[in-house]
Amino acid sequence: MKILLSLALFFSISTVSWAQVNKELVGKYQMDVQGGDTLELRADGTASLAGDNMKWAARGNQLQVGPDVMTYVLQGNRLVVNVGSVQLVWKRLGSAGNSLSPMARAATKANTPEASAGQNSGNPQDAQARQVLTGSAWCSFTYNKVSGTSTTRKVVFRLDGVMTINGGAETYSSGYGGTYGGQSSSGGMMLWKVENLRLLIDQRNGTGFQDIGLTTSKNSNGYPVLHAEGREYTMCS
Repeated sequence: MKILLSLALFFSISTVSWAQVNKELVGKYQMDVQGGDTLELRADGTASLAGDNMKWAARGNQLQVGPDVMTYVLQGNRLVVNVGSVQLVWKRLGSAGNSLSPMARAATKANTPEASAGQNSGNPQDAQARQVLTGSAWCSFTYNKVSGTSTTRKVVFRLDGVMTINGGAETYSSGYGGTYGGQSSSGGMMLWKVENLRLLIDQRNGTGFQDIGLTTSKNSNGYPVLHAEGREYTMCS
């Protein structure tokens, strides 16, 4: 199932609050998974992650890319970052060509056979879909009239390829003994990417990236609604 192309929304990217750039990190990397996204950290403090442009900076053992802050360690040609309990490995692709201006790099890239072939691919639409997903948190609410249980779930698609999920459940029941209530909460992290307008999720259980069958619609106000695994998600803060 493909993400609809009608999601033509634009979101601003938060600016980096740090001014420091670690020259050792400057370069181009690819996430060390099959079909992983690319990350370019430039010497001028700008970055490109999976086609999205943003700012980056480093201070101590912390790396900030866009609004996301994570700890990192540079191991030879590997950039290892930790986001909560999730560890991501990015492999350096060699010289990032930072001696060239951005315009020169764009001109060089545009003349490659891969770029010519990619003009008919879904890459621009994939970038637009990523922009929609990362532009807001997404919340879901369900209520079971039979059990009296309500559930909430909040999903955040981070720019670094990590998806966070936080959920909760409340149950209320009444009977001869009175009214009873209970609460529970859960949370987790997994990897995500958009490929050919499909949302792929890696739950880090050894199965790799899987298509979860995401579809979209619009509500009465024209805002997008995500449908996945039997739940509806709307934009939230």
